[in-house]
Amino acid sequence: MIISASYKTDIPTFYGEWFMNRLRKGYCKIVSAYDKKISRVPLDRESVDAVVFWTKNIGPFLKSLPEIRSLGYPFVIQHTINNFSRALETSVVDSDRAVQHLQSISDEYGASVCVWRYDTIIFSSLTPFDFHLRNFTDLASNLTGHLDEVVISFAHVYRKTKRNLDAAARDLGFSWEDPEIELKKSLASALAEIASSKRI
Repeated sequence: MIISASYKTDIPTFYGEWFMNRLRKGYCKIVSAYDKKISRVPLDRESVDAVVFWTKNIGPFLKSLPEIRSLGYPFVIQHTINNFSRALETSVVDSDRAVQHLQSISDEYGASVCVWRYDTIIFSSLTPFDFHLRNFTDLASNLTGHLDEVVISFAHVYRKTKRNLDAAARDLGFSWEDPEIELKKSLASALAEIASSKRI
């Protein structure tokens, strides 16, 4: 069993101590978002093949990684680093510090432990096509040799997403768009080439 901790909630940033307490106890309980039923999830080493951590700031959780390793749990860290304007990412740790965190984790545990996530990609007056090319190149250059995988994704503009982007654009003075699929394909191809050139 692989534990996802957690795609919807940044456990390493906000709930690291809770997670470690549950790991030591060997189980946790979760509430289903659909029917509100409570399930018990085993977290003992015999039941868990690996843990995947999803985060935008691994810093508060760095102190826990040695204990996780000492307990014998393999782990992977999926870390989002975008370096977008604060108008688009208001509460995210500085990208230079995030890069340093991944570099130190890679040096300690190996490049295969770290996955860089460049997502969610937004096309805006603050982050146009050329911005993403330059920004991705700079980040990739700093991460070269410290990881071997990068994941990208584009914004899915749901009703709530549109409402939030419209409000932010109005309040902070930028514009945004959800472009045609061909532009997204073009950017994805360009980013893939950059990643390959940096051996990521």
